[in-house]
Amino acid sequence: MFRTTGFVLALSLFFLLPAHAREEEESFAVEVDKAKVLRLPRAASAVIVGNPAIADAAVHNGRILFITGKIYGNTNIIALDARGNTILERTISVSAPKMAAITYYRGGLQRSYTCAGLCEPTPSIGDDKDLFNKLLKQQESKTEQGNTAALPE
Repeated sequence: MFRTTGFVLALSLFFLLPAHAREEEESFAVEVDKAKVLRLPRAASAVIVGNPAIADAAVHNGRILFITGKIYGNTNIIALDARGNTILERTISVSAPKMAAITYYRGGLQRSYTCAGLCEPTPSIGDDKDLFNKLLKQQESKTEQGNTAALPE
């Protein structure tokens, strides 16, 4: 009898909590270098990410946020309305990408590869600094070539 009463009491308290208080307990998961949509129940006028080195939030409109994972770890996000009331407060968990990947260790150096048929070097956190910088320069050059080619003559 006591167990049932305790369960009913806990369930009643859960539904009596405001929605934003229940949302505080939930976590929002995103992968490194990926973005996900986070919808708010009402428009926010301020959005704060606890550690912007771990994740970033871009406000699309007052009710839609794009959360991008930057490095592995956990941080939090808080959204406030125009009166300063909390709309949402959640933990953001940023994890490794779920794809075919290999991390190669030789001596004290780490190198990362993404594999889809063939394995190609991919810059990743913790990789050998020289290879990491070389790969980033190649990506920047490719992006610049694409941007230049897209310009009207």
